[in-house]
Amino acid sequence: MNDRRAQAYAAEGAVWARLAGLLPGPDNADEVQGCWDIGEQEAGLEVLVGRLLEQELTVDDAARAELAVMAEQRGVWDRLGTGIVACRPDPARPARLRVYEDGAEPPVPARSVLPDPVSRELLLVPWIACAGCGLVLARAHTYEEWEELSYLARSYVVHAPGGSGAPRVFERAEDGAAWSALAVVRDGCGCG
Repeated sequence: MNDRRAQAYAAEGAVWARLAGLLPGPDNADEVQGCWDIGEQEAGLEVLVGRLLEQELTVDDAARAELAVMAEQRGVWDRLGTGIVACRPDPARPARLRVYEDGAEPPVPARSVLPDPVSRELLLVPWIACAGCGLVLARAHTYEEWEELSYLARSYVVHAPGGSGAPRVFERAEDGAAWSALAVVRDGCGCG
């Protein structure tokens, strides 16, 4: 594992530990952390989201966005997205980030946001947005010949409503692409 990949894995591990800490009691958190330790992140996410819902625990908007990115990174967003969005919000903290369930917002043709010729075949699915400024993190999917969106996002695109500001594209193949895109929405818009 190269240094950059090792750093990204360690950073993701720190987020995982924080998310596991959302569950009360050491047994719950240890079970979720144990899944990370043995490389069963998909199972750990299912346990974590399931228990958050079962126990009706509050999840602030930043943790919800991190859960969404973690699920996307592990290829289980399609199974866990509805549950992540349904987690109880923290009433003590106003939500700045909003996570959209697939289909909650209509896809946008990428050509309306991205000027390059590759974007002609892509649709942007709104995923995470800043409630303050409207900055959107979208998953860019290819529209397949069988008239469905590709299973995996090809890239992540951060863009402002109405085209104000240059969009930023993070290729899925790059280490930590979804995390980098989330950081732009969370930290780079000035609303935080």
